[in-house]
Amino acid sequence: MEKINLEQISKGCRTQQFETTLAYLKASREVFWSWGCSALMKSDKQRWLRLTVNGRHHKGYVYIFLNGSDLFDVYYTSNQDNIKLEPCKDLYFDQLVEAIDRKVEYVKQYS
Repeated sequence: MEKINLEQISKGCRTQQFETTLAYLKASREVFWSWGCSALMKSDKQRWLRLTVNGRHHKGYVYIFLNGSDLFDVYYTSNQDNIKLEPCKDLYFDQLVEAIDRKVEYVKQYS
């Protein structure tokens, strides 16, 4: 399995306002908490926000970067940082929750 290269990805990313990113995610409170978030971590140097999730479809980490186009890139890894799912790239802020939810927890019957 391929490990996520945080330094390489971060090179093309901008510094994000972590509180603003979290506000986007938590605006859909029920969806956000359905992911089983148990920990948040941020890296100012490497410019990412990491969620630890325990969802129906994905258990592990969700890394969120703000790329050079001011759009979000999201990576899904194991707790050992092995990439598990196809990343979601070039997301606008209003697409962020839905994109993460589809990979972590979404169940069509519950919509």
